[in-house]
Amino acid sequence: MKEKIKNLWLAITKSKKILLINHIRMDMDAFWSLSAMYDILKQIWKNVACVNDELPLNSYEFIWYNEIIDINLNIKEFNPELIISFDAASIEQLWMTYSKNKNIFNNTDFFVIDHHITNPWFWKINIIDTNYSSTCELLFDILTELKLDKYITPKIATAILAWIYTDTNIFFNSNTTKNTHIVAWELIKIWADFRKPYYEFYKKKTFSWAKLWWEILANHMISIEKWKIVYALVSNEIFKKTNSNERQLTWLISEFFSNIEGVEICFISHELENGTIKTSFRSTENYNVSKISEKFWWWWHKQAAWFSTNKSLKEIEKDILKEIYKKLK
Repeated sequence: MKEKIKNLWLAITKSKKILLINHIRMDMDAFWSLSAMYDILKQIWKNVACVNDELPLNSYEFIWYNEIIDINLNIKEFNPELIISFDAASIEQLWMTYSKNKNIFNNTDFFVIDHHITNPWFWKINIIDTNYSSTCELLFDILTELKLDKYITPKIATAILAWIYTDTNIFFNSNTTKNTHIVAWELIKIWADFRKPYYEFYKKKTFSWAKLWWEILANHMISIEKWKIVYALVSNEIFKKTNSNERQLTWLISEFFSNIEGVEICFISHELENGTIKTSFRSTENYNVSKISEKFWWWWHKQAAWFSTNKSLKEIEKDILKEIYKKLK
C-alpha cells in the first residue's frame, strides 16, 4: 500500500486541479474524509473542487461548512487532472456524477480510498484496507505517510475523530483495533474536540427525533424471538406524523435495536420520498449481514450493511425474512 500512497502523492504534486468525490447519501465518514483532504489540499495551494449528487446533512455543519460540496459542478469545465474518491464501496455509489461524466473519469488519474470489505477494487488505483475502522482512520495514516499530518488543524482532527467515534460506536464495535485507539490519541494531541462529536451524535436529540423513536418503538417494532430478530417497517406517513426524517433512524438501529438483549440480527426498512425502500442491518459477530444485503443492491460491512430497492415495504419484509431464514437453517 505504501507504493500506492507514494503514487498518490506524485499525482497530487503534478496536478493543479483536483476533484474530490464521495458516495451518494454520504455519511460522516464519506464527508469528513473528503473534507479533511480538501482542507489540506487548499493549504498546499491546490485548486480543489468537491462534488456529489446531494448535499451533506445540516447536522454535519457543527464541524465543517457544507458548502464545499458543489452539486451543480460542471466537471467538464473544471477539467480535473486528478480525481480522488472517498468511502465509496463501488462505482455505482458515485451515482449520476460518474454516469454523466464517464469519459472524464476514464481518462483522468483516479484514486479510490476506502475501507469496505465488499469493495471490488473498482478502479485501477485503489488504496483500500479493510483492517481500518473507517476511511477517516485510513486517511489519517495516509496523511502521516505523506508527511501531510503537519497540516491537520484542530478542526480537521475533530472531523476525523468524529467519524472514528461513529463508525466504531465509540470504540465498542469489533472493527475497533489498536491502531484505532492510537489514531484517536494522535488526533486528541492535535487538539481534536473529543466532547463535541459525542454530544452531537450520542447525546443531543430533537423533539421530532424523540417522537419518531417513540412512534416506532410503541407501534412498529416487530420481534421474532425464536430467530432472535427485531425489525421495523417505516413508511413516509410515519415521518410526516412525527415531523421527522429518515436520517434520524441511524441511531435507533445502532443504539437501541442492536442493544436489545438476545437480539442477533436487526433491521429497519423505510420509505424514501421517491418511493424507494432503504434497509439498514446490524448484527452480532455470529452473522454476516452483508451476505443478506448482497442479495439485493449495495452492501457494506459484516455487521452493518444496507441496500435499497424499488419493492414495497411488505415485499421487502418477506424477501429479507426469507434470506435470514436461509442463514438460520
